[in-house]
Amino acid sequence: MKTQFFKPKKIEKITNLSWPQVKQRFPLMNPYGDADGDKLKNFRDCKPFNKKKQGFFHKDQGVLDDLSIGIDDIKKLKTVRDVQILEEDILRRDK
Repeated sequence: MKTQFFKPKKIEKITNLSWPQVKQRFPLMNPYGDADGDKLKNFRDCKPFNKKKQGFFHKDQGVLDDLSIGIDDIKKLKTVRDVQILEEDILRRDK
């Protein structure tokens, strides 16, 4: 009779991995890429290798991406009115 000293861990399918697990197993994976092609960045995706499962960020993805402004947009702001216009634009996008 053989005695088993340790039980090997059950190997999890790659599609069941969450982003923290993917980051640990594949440290060079791009967090801003899209591994499964669901148009959601890997770090926002709850299952980066499963196209059918997205996190709670998925429904807000369009709003979150639209709200991001670049340094060029900030450099263009010359007056207080420009800042107000930008704020109004962000509030309109949020609705």
